[in-house]
Amino acid sequence: MRTRTSKGLDPRDVLAALMTDHGEKWRRFVLKMLHNPADAHDVMQEAVRRVLSTERCFETEDDVRMYLARAIGNTAIEFYHHRTRERIRRVPLWENLVASGDSVNPEEQMVQRERAERRTELLRVVREGLTRLPAKQYEALRMTMLDPGTVSIREAGAGNGIPYSTLRHRTMQGIHRLRLHLHRSLRAAGPAPWPGLAHSPDVSIHSGGPGSGGSAA
Repeated sequence: MRTRTSKGLDPRDVLAALMTDHGEKWRRFVLKMLHNPADAHDVMQEAVRRVLSTERCFETEDDVRMYLARAIGNTAIEFYHHRTRERIRRVPLWENLVASGDSVNPEEQMVQRERAERRTELLRVVREGLTRLPAKQYEALRMTMLDPGTVSIREAGAGNGIPYSTLRHRTMQGIHRLRLHLHRSLRAAGPAPWPGLAHSPDVSIHSGGPGSGGSAA
């Protein structure tokens, strides 16, 4: 029988059982996001600490489970954002885009340089658009589309305690806002060197994409 205090269920009474039942699933979810076992371990530890330090009143074991799942997802997102900011700060973008090759003739080098500059500008516009998204829409896009090895909408929602329909709606809204930003930015820049990206933003998302119903339904 679970211990109850005047404030409800003490999460310490159920955390061990929850970690036994769900811990490995949560750890794999975080590992897919961060690709680092040490970071995944730190995320799990920090999430448990947040559950223990919250003043929220838990009535049932399921309340603790959902709160812990959200804490794990939010903490993983924070780790991911921090690492991404550090990587962008330390590595110049052009180093990842400009192709090397001493044997390329001068004309081809110029073409490659122009392509790299266009990709750099496009990535800048995309990143700018992502930073302007509402936080929940950005997180939805990151979980369902941006991360390498992303899981399905249903799996992402289950791992973060977000209903499937809610996460799918946020993902689609984020895609729409991002396309609007791309359309406006590229149109303002003049004739677009990226075919198809300056078209009307009201272009339907392919049904097989990660933001659609598709296999995640």
